[in-house]
Parts: sequence; structure tokens; C-alpha cells
Amino acid sequence: MTTDILGVLLAGGQSLRMGHADKFLLQHGDRTLLQYCVDLARPQVDQLVISANGDPTRLEAYGLPVIPDFWPDHPGPLAGIISVMVWAQKARKDYAWLASFATDTPHFPLDLVARLRWRAESQNAKVAFAATERDNHYTFALWSTQLLSELLSRFAHGERALHRIAAELGACQEVFQDGTAFANVNTPAEWQALNQLQN
Repeated sequence: MTTDILGVLLAGGQSLRMGHADKFLLQHGDRTLLQYCVDLARPQVDQLVISANGDPTRLEAYGLPVIPDFWPDHPGPLAGIISVMVWAQKARKDYAWLASFATDTPHFPLDLVARLRWRAESQNAKVAFAATERDNHYTFALWSTQLLSELLSRFAHGERALHRIAAELGACQEVFQDGTAFANVNTPAEWQALNQLQN
């Protein structure tokens, strides 16, 4: 566990394609998707929070701070990342990095953050994201908290896409060989495939 990385579980979306408002609360084996992600992320960071909108009491059982977006209408993962950075700053929590995790991907690597940090520091980058041979996974990323003002500015000018921001900020990628580690759930078909993957 590191002492200068704040982790955020991104759970602020509407899950429109899945048809389930809180898909991260779906049961996957003996746990919810969110509990899988909590269990994997918690050992990798100093503090873990949940970025989620709506009634926070539905997440009380997880025992983590729940940080809502500062903007209405579910503007996407960038809003969650910025909102958590602002929350940390206001709470005077001096973290050098923010690690972001998707909450619909319950088998991501336990060495994810360590490898992203090594990649970022070895390439003197302020953003590092996970990738496989076939895809980039921008919600699994490490962000320097020094980027807060720049991210706020880009958001204010209408930017929402993590892949464009990552490119513009000179992000580097860390490639993971196991493509199934980032299998996620956006549709009922993907939900079925994920459950078959576990069995």
C-alpha cells in the first residue's frame, strides 16, 4: 500500500446500455461488482472513495466516503475524477496521485497501481493508463493531482472524453498481457459473458 495515492471507484454513470441504474450493485458470484472492485483497489492505495451520484445511503455498507459530482446530469468519469480531487484538496489531504478504477470490471490486476506509477515516473508523465493488446482502458489510470486546474479548465470548455484528455496531456500506457482482466459490463450480453468467464 502507498501513502500518497488516493483511489476513486468511478460509479457515477447511468448505465443506460445495461438497463440497470446501479449496475455496480449487481451480484457477481458471492459479491457485488462494487465489492469485487473495493477488495482489489483498497490494498493498492492509501485511501479509497466512491464517486457516485444519487442517494449515498445505498452505499453505506461499503464503509467508504461517497463523493458526488459537482455538476448535474451525470457528465461522465472526468467529472468524478475532478470532484474527488477537489474534495481531497478541500479536506487538506495531500495526495500526489489519484488512481481511478471502473466499477464494472471486477477482475482488474492487483499490481495495477504499482505498474501505472512505475510507468508514469519512468516516463516523467502526469497520466498513465492501462492497456491491453486490443484496447486502451482510460478509466483505469493514474492522474497527478497537479493536473486539477488544467482538468477543470478543459471540463469548463466542454471536454468530457478521457482518451482525448490523456492524449493532450502526454499520457503513457502500461500494457497488461491478460486481456480478460479488464472484461467489463456495459450490456446484458457482456454481463452474461462475465459470469461465464468466472464459471
